[in-house]
Amino acid sequence: MKRHTTRTILAGTATVALALSGCASDSEGTDFANTPLRWVVSSAPGGGFDTTTRQLEPAFTEALGTTATVENHEGGGYAIGAQTMLTNGADCTSIVTHGIPHLNFSYMTQDVDYDLASFAPVGGISIEPGVIRVRNDSQWPDIQAFVDDAKARPGQIKISVSDLQSNNYIALLQMERDLGIDLNIIGYDGGGPSRTALVSGEVDATHAGVFNSLAIADDTRVIAVSQPENKWPDVTDNAPPINEALGVDLPANASNYVLFASAECRDNNPERYQALVDALQTSLENEEYLANLEQLGEQSKVSYLTPDELEALAQESQDNIEQLLEANPNAFAG
Repeated sequence: MKRHTTRTILAGTATVALALSGCASDSEGTDFANTPLRWVVSSAPGGGFDTTTRQLEPAFTEALGTTATVENHEGGGYAIGAQTMLTNGADCTSIVTHGIPHLNFSYMTQDVDYDLASFAPVGGISIEPGVIRVRNDSQWPDIQAFVDDAKARPGQIKISVSDLQSNNYIALLQMERDLGIDLNIIGYDGGGPSRTALVSGEVDATHAGVFNSLAIADDTRVIAVSQPENKWPDVTDNAPPINEALGVDLPANASNYVLFASAECRDNNPERYQALVDALQTSLENEEYLANLEQLGEQSKVSYLTPDELEALAQESQDNIEQLLEANPNAFAG
């Protein structure tokens, strides 16, 4: 567990509405038919990237006309999974599920031999909008009361995040700067421990993803959504967007779960790369896939990004993290 309190700015993220097209037959002319796919996941089994991948895998491989082996390569600040895919990805038979801003952090805060240009965006899969959760018995009825108390008691409110290299941490840094508050931000080794800390009373609040935090929904409530509008009222207690509630202009905050191939794949095997792009579009409108998500209450997390949109999002995230690091080179240190 790592503890850190600071003030600085927020890296915003953009979301794009679901816009799907294509069909499974588009990939029939490629040579993927008898070529198994190595699908790398940059987190441990059971994590958000892993769950998202395993939910999508049947529809994706059906659309691509092949099979896939899902491999978890966690650790190294999300760098090991990225590096594993790049090492084996030149022929387009290796892809990686990663996140924005997680991928950016992996090469911007560590000494690795890759950067954003090493990757070819296949597309965005889903979105984890940031929310602030408190326990059901919390003294704060709403986000305004939370902020007022934070101003009255600088550094006293303990709020957890999954780690100090996450969109959730960035959101809190920006809140500190723009709202003139000082929070006791506590970074944990993963979303599970971070959320458990709230339920157990170890912390007073948490900033987490909408869907990743549903496991504690019975014991907690959402008091604000870090997005321009709340498109997920049924799983957020119909909480208001933070800007609307406070009359401020905080950037949108979310974690986007995305799919990448290697730049070598795109440049040397453009037809295979395009087949991956088409298969993702097709799989995200697969009726069985969407029905399974609906049963889990997660269908509204699907948020497709085209390769161009994902590339723009990743570049925006990199630019914003660079600003944070310029202001404080230790902003994301433990």
